[in-house]
Amino acid sequence: MNKILDKLTRHFGDNRKLACITAGLFALGILVFIINNTVLFFVDEEAYFWPRLCMKGVTDLSWVTAAVLGTKYYPTKRNNLLMPTLIFYFLGDIAVFFSVQVGGLLYAFGHVFLLAAIVETTYIRLWQKIVFIVSLLIPIVALTKLVDQPLLLIVGLIYGAIIVAVMAFSLSNRYYWLAGIVFTLSDFTGLLRLQLMDNKYTYVVTTFIYFAAFFMLCISVFSIQRKEVVTWNDLFTMLKAAKQSHVRFWVCGSWALGIIKGNRRYSYEAIDVAYDVEQEDAFLMWLKHGRFEKEYGNKGLASRYYSEKYGTLRAYPCTFNEDGSAVMVTEKGHQLELDEGFFRLVRVLFRKVPCIVPGGIRQIKELLNEQQTESPDRTNR
Repeated sequence: MNKILDKLTRHFGDNRKLACITAGLFALGILVFIINNTVLFFVDEEAYFWPRLCMKGVTDLSWVTAAVLGTKYYPTKRNNLLMPTLIFYFLGDIAVFFSVQVGGLLYAFGHVFLLAAIVETTYIRLWQKIVFIVSLLIPIVALTKLVDQPLLLIVGLIYGAIIVAVMAFSLSNRYYWLAGIVFTLSDFTGLLRLQLMDNKYTYVVTTFIYFAAFFMLCISVFSIQRKEVVTWNDLFTMLKAAKQSHVRFWVCGSWALGIIKGNRRYSYEAIDVAYDVEQEDAFLMWLKHGRFEKEYGNKGLASRYYSEKYGTLRAYPCTFNEDGSAVMVTEKGHQLELDEGFFRLVRVLFRKVPCIVPGGIRQIKELLNEQQTESPDRTNR
C-alpha cells in the first residue's frame, strides 16, 4: 500500500493529500462494486434495480474522478483524449439500464476518443497492422456462429474491430493492451450470456470482466508512457507556436521526403527540423515553452529533444550565408551545404509548411541513412 501511495505522491508532485484522496477513490469504487455484485445474489434482481444503478454509478464516478485528478497533474495528449472516453463509458453504463440503444451510442462516442488517443500516441508498425487484420477474423467468425440477429451482429463486429485495434496498436501502454484483451473477453461472455443463459450469475461474471477493463483504463492515466509519434496536428501546432514566437524552422528528414514524393503519412516516429543559428536563443526558448527536454546532443551539433505534448524532435542547426545558401550540421558534425533553392514553402492540407525540397533529395537521404546507423547506439544509452 505504501508503494502505491509513494508512486501516486510522486505523480502529484509530492502532494500526499491528493495521493491519499485518489487511492481512496479507487478503493471506494472497488468496495462498492464488490458489495453491489455480492448483494445481487441474495435479492430479487428487479426489486434491486435502483440500488444496483446507484452503486454502479458510484463505482464509475469514483474511478473517473480519480483519473481526472491524475490527468490534471499529468496533462499529456493521451490522457486528455482518454478523459472523454471514460466519461462516455460512464454515461453509457448508466444509460444502458434504461435504453440499450442510447447506451450503445454513448459507448460508440467513447470508442472514437479512445481510437483518437491511440492514433495520437502510438506508432503503428507493419506487424501490428498484420496482427490487427488477422485478429479481426476471430470475432467475425465467432460472432457469425453465435449471433442470429443481424443488427447485433453488425454492432458486435464494429465493437470487436475497435477493441482488436486497441490490442494491436497500443502495445506502448500495457494498460491499453490488457484493457483491450479484457474488453474483448467481456464482449464474448456478454454475447454468450444473451444467447445461452441470461441470469444473475452470468451477469456478475460479465460485469466483473467489464469493470476490470474499465479500471485499467482509469489507472492508465498514472502510467507514464512516451508519446511515440508526431502527427500533422502536432506539426501544425508547432508551426503556429513558432510563428507567434517569431521563430523559423524548416522541416526535413522523413517528413520532407514524404512531402516531396507525395507520400504524406499522418504520423512519423519523430520530426526533423532545421533552424537558423542566428535565432538559436529564440529557438531554444520556443523548445522550452513546448516542454521539450534535451535527450542528447552537443552545442553546435544536431540534438534530439522530447516533449509529452509533441513527441520526439531532432533539431539541426543551420548557418545562413548572405547569398541565401546555408550549411546544416548533423549529429556527428558533418556539414551539408544547401543552396537557396532548398528552402521552400510547400502547401499541405491548405497550410504552408517550410521545407527543404529539391534538389536536396540526395542530401536528405544521406542524412536519414546517417540517423538510422546512429539510432541503435542512441537507443542503448
